[in-house]
Amino acid sequence: MSEFTVTRTLTGPRERVWQVLTQPSNFEGWLPAKPGTAVLDVRTGGSWQATVVSSEGDEIALSGRYDQVSEPDHLVMTVPGDVVTAITLTSTPNDSTQIAYTFDVDESMHTMVTESVDEVLGRVATVLADVA
Repeated sequence: MSEFTVTRTLTGPRERVWQVLTQPSNFEGWLPAKPGTAVLDVRTGGSWQATVVSSEGDEIALSGRYDQVSEPDHLVMTVPGDVVTAITLTSTPNDSTQIAYTFDVDESMHTMVTESVDEVLGRVATVLADVA
């Protein structure tokens, strides 16, 4: 296992990106989850849960925990598979935010993790544009 970080820039101020990551209705938009199923207790020691619907129509309950929360710039949380990810938000010029996802994963998973983060951030960017 090795620490691996994927860094991207999102259009929007850090506080708005934080809201998109941590408010249930926004969370449902980028997960994407079934509306009304996200329950987030965004605090150190808290948890999250939501239900997604597969392409076959099956409902899948997902959950995780928040290991560290420091609003508005740092989350350490688990994602499906109990994988721990650290998310760091840094304000950048022009009302943008640098977002860095750090994982401790085997090198053979780096490409898959990068693709997954890019897919999630595409949905985060869409939600950000809607809440602007």
